[in-house]
Amino acid sequence: PVVYRIALAGGLALFICTYVQGNFMIDRLPALDGTSIWWGKYDILRKDTLILWAVVLTLVVIAAIVLKKKRFENAVMFISSVMTLMLLVTACSTVLTGGALHSKLHLHVSVEDEFEMSKDENFVILLLDAADSREFSYLLEQNPEYRDIFADFTYYENTVGAYSCTRYAVPYILSGKWYECDTSFEEYMEDLYDKSPLIEELENRNYRIGLYEPDLHAQNNDVLRFDNIFEAEFKVKSYFGMARQELKLVGYRYAPYWLKKYCVLKQAAFDEQLEAGEGSGEITASMENRVLLDHLNAGGITVDDTENSFKFIHLEGAHSPYVYDAEVNIIDESQGTYAQNMEASVTLAERYLSALKKSGTYDNTAIIVMSDHGFNQDIDNADMGDNPFMRQCGLLLIKGVGEKHDTMQISEAPVSYEDLQEAYRRLLDGAWSDTVFDCREGDHRDRRYLWYAVTDEDYLVEYQQTGYASDLSTMLPTGREFRWTKQ
Repeated sequence: PVVYRIALAGGLALFICTYVQGNFMIDRLPALDGTSIWWGKYDILRKDTLILWAVVLTLVVIAAIVLKKKRFENAVMFISSVMTLMLLVTACSTVLTGGALHSKLHLHVSVEDEFEMSKDENFVILLLDAADSREFSYLLEQNPEYRDIFADFTYYENTVGAYSCTRYAVPYILSGKWYECDTSFEEYMEDLYDKSPLIEELENRNYRIGLYEPDLHAQNNDVLRFDNIFEAEFKVKSYFGMARQELKLVGYRYAPYWLKKYCVLKQAAFDEQLEAGEGSGEITASMENRVLLDHLNAGGITVDDTENSFKFIHLEGAHSPYVYDAEVNIIDESQGTYAQNMEASVTLAERYLSALKKSGTYDNTAIIVMSDHGFNQDIDNADMGDNPFMRQCGLLLIKGVGEKHDTMQISEAPVSYEDLQEAYRRLLDGAWSDTVFDCREGDHRDRRYLWYAVTDEDYLVEYQQTGYASDLSTMLPTGREFRWTKQ
């Protein structure tokens, strides 16, 4: 009886504390976006956890002592039943309204034709995640040989991106359509690929289109138009392995603070537990820098006689975790830095360009080397409030078909990602990099930018960059904010 009473009290305390932690104490948790977490920065969460558990345990122990055995048991059963019923109602509501009962289109993004170019004309967008133009400019000063790597490119140093994080930035780069929380993100993505000016232009010009973007965020047949995307049935390699990742994810949200560090995981951990069935093309496309480099080293780029080819290749680039040295060798995360990941990104771009040259397709290929957003490394700006990481400085280097320079050109024209759709069209028409934008050095223009945090993707804040792209003092909020409220 004594052990049973202690178990009841302990179970009730565990139930209440984990519920509170998982629902009311998660807003300050670091995001699981691959970034290395310095737990010392979140010591306030340790204190909050200690206070919660101390208060709840004290109240439960007092109740166990004061209340008679039967009354305490009834109280525990009543509280547990009410909480369980509440969770069941929430679970049922989520299943019914979240589309869990609807059949879904299972899409497989394969590597098919990723390294196969046309002998006629090609267009490549090499997107290096989180590569910041300020860091690239710094590396240019330290490594003058970078100018030779990108000798035929124009580097647009004064470029403002569109969004602060990948989720909205990549769809905007492809479509030029702003997401302003006026509908759900799923509805926004429904016809994005179908109405993208870039994709429509490519199809009108009979380009084969390869979209090597693992996170499609799409649930319709529009994406099946891409040569490397297939409808597939996925199989779980190991149910034990999948359950282990699920439990870690649950633990990260609900476990006490001092256990959360053991529950950190990455999206790749789930992906590794799945495999596409037969008829789904080749192996799954990967964002990993090292995977692309290994393929280039092993097989290079081949040429075929089919129609023109377009490739959109999204790589992890300079994004955390910092696990690459300058030669894209994998190193221990504790030894890595953002600067090293940026150097690895440049090395990766250089190897890709070299493979194009070796294949003989470099001259007939229009190339954009860019990022989805920048990264404000080690910037602490009190004027930004809770957001020292504006990440507005996107990397942008462009080369047209047949374009040749003695050295890399640098332009200070006030470019915005809003200009990209027209730039794509001009590149397809054969324009060189210095004529794809209407703005010129010395021009003044206000450039729109929408900031959001990866921990709250339903809240956007609008800024206008009224000065140079990297100048945070001229990055002014317009007063417009957008919030998506789930219906």
